[in-house]
This record gives sequence, structure tokens and C-alpha cells, in this order.
Amino acid sequence: MLGATGFVGRRLVAELLQAGHRVRCLVRDPQRAGGLADDRDVEVVRGDMLDADAVDRAAESVHAVYVVVHTLSKQPHAQPGSDFMDVEQTGLRTVIDAATRHGVRRLLYVTSIGISPEVRSSWGRGRARTEQMLFASGLDVTVLRPGMIVGPGGDGFGMVARGARSRVAVLLASRTQRFRTVAVDDLASALVQLLDDSRSYGRHYDVGSDDILTIDQMIDRAAAHLGRRPPLKLHLPRRAIAALAPLLERVTGMPKGAVAGFVGPGADADLVGDATPIRPLLSHHPLTYDQAMATALATARR
Repeated sequence: MLGATGFVGRRLVAELLQAGHRVRCLVRDPQRAGGLADDRDVEVVRGDMLDADAVDRAAESVHAVYVVVHTLSKQPHAQPGSDFMDVEQTGLRTVIDAATRHGVRRLLYVTSIGISPEVRSSWGRGRARTEQMLFASGLDVTVLRPGMIVGPGGDGFGMVARGARSRVAVLLASRTQRFRTVAVDDLASALVQLLDDSRSYGRHYDVGSDDILTIDQMIDRAAAHLGRRPPLKLHLPRRAIAALAPLLERVTGMPKGAVAGFVGPGADADLVGDATPIRPLLSHHPLTYDQAMATALATARR
């Protein structure tokens, strides 16, 4: 698995272990794998998706590959000035090559709702090219496109939780942009259930609940659950953030275009998709936003 130390990855590792699988995790920093390596059914390999030798070691004698990486973060093996989508596609070619060499047929990849060659956002178009590359690889590929992932530790829901506990919430998302929500546990469960389901080969699926909400609505519901008044919400202008994007990328070490991909033209489009096609493949109906939110807030308090 690539991305095992992340928000979704940790939940996916737990689900796979519960289902009786052994998991090999490719991680950039083994110190961040705290808790994972303590399980005897988890093996940690140091490296990232741009490190061909490490990817090759990780792919040896495995049944399937999960890719749940966050390629907007700093990648140590990336060339200076690399575009964020180039980083992702180069890394995935490395993964495809290693899987092919070792006879690994199955690959599951997590991206996001709103992916299409026709969308205005550079993020959506770039991810569509990545999907096309994966489907053309000859592997048995399934792509899951989650909406706003609700759970403790996630960036998107973290903004919601902080806002719900504040008197003033400073937000990147637009006031009108709508998101389909999905519990992180439901996403992880879907990834495990589809592992050996041949009906999903060569397909992409939007994943989420029936709840479609704005960030403001998510915050207000979370605040009500906590017994707090809704905060004053300040939505930062995307144009200002886009103007600062090159500086932010240099300071943080994020790949070129990573910030602009989230705040540039088309980045405020609704991320809703259609979550009905995947439902017959799954064992249970997804949690509602309110259920997922309540669980996430309770977990964060422990």
C-alpha cells in the first residue's frame, strides 16, 4: 500500500487486517508509521512512489496494490520544480512497471469526485489523465472517487471541526460549493470489499452518502451537535490565494501547481457525482453525514 500513514491509509490498513490480510506499507518516513509496524501482519518498506527500487521491493510477492497517496505533499524524490500531476503520473508509472514485473494484476486507486477531461479545474483534468493511464496499463484497475471524507484527522473535515468549535471560521471553500460526503470508514470498507470483485475491474466509481452539503452547512450541523452556536464564516477569496500559490508551494515544498489546482478556475465547482452505481457491490448503505460527523467528533475527543 502506498499512503498507509495518511488519513485514509491508516483506516484502510485496519480494515484489511480485520479482514485477515497481511499488508506491506511503502512509507517515506518510518517514524510516521507508528502503530502500523507494531502489528505482526504489517511490513514497512521505506521509500516513496518515485523511488523505483523501493517500489520494486514493495511489489514483490503481493496480491494487489492500493494507491491512496496524497501527491500534493512534498515528495523527496521529485525533481525540483516538478508539476504536481507530473509527480503523480511519474510515480504511478513506477508502480505499474513494478507490478507488471512481479506479476501483480490488481490495483485500486483513490482519487476524488469531480474528475473528468472536460472540467475547468486543472486538478480534475490532470486526475482524469491519470485514470486513463491506469486503465490503459493492462492491470485490473478500480478507481474510487470519494466526496468530502468525514473522519478524525482529515484535512477537509478538520476544517469543518475547527470551524464548528470556533466563534469565527476562516474557510478556503466557497460559500456555495456543494460536496457529497462519505465516512472514512465507509470508504475504507468499500476498498476492501472490492479487492477481489471482478465486476469492478476497469471501472471508476463515485463513493459517498446521499448527503450533499456546503461547507457552511457541515459546520453548522457539527456546531449544533456540539451544542454551540454557528460561527461567523469568512470565506477567503480564491483569487488572492491563487496569486500567492507559487510562494506557498516554495515555502511548503509542495509540487508546482498543487495550490493553484485547488483554487484556480473551476476549483469551486460542485463535487457531487453519482454514488448509486457502486451501491450494489457493497454490503451496507453508507453512513449519513450526521452519523459520520458525530463519530468523528467523538473519536477526536478521545
